Amino acid sequence: MKLSFLDRFRRQCRLIPTRDQAAVLKLVLDLETSLTNPQAHTGLGLRKLHPAGFWEVRAGLSLRAIFRLEKDEAIFVFLGTHDEVKRFLSSL
Repeated sequence: MKLSFLDRFRRQCRLIPTRDQAAVLKLVLDLETSLTNPQAHTGLGLRKLHPAGFWEVRAGLSLRAIFRLEKDEAIFVFLGTHDEVKRFLSSL
């Protein structure tokens, strides 16, 4: 699976504390396993959020990453708290 990161996602990653950056890296690395074998519990909290193909994974208790699946590619588009994710989705 190919991974892509929008510039906005990269900027948001740079603004969070180092320990949260490590959690985001771990979820990105675990995502392929979770998508190819949905029965394997990885604790990512993977769930589909929007009919346009937006998915959410958790990086800790308060931080969430939003990505879009297209063929064999996961495109990370947004990183933020639960409330920020709600605002992002309402803007679609």
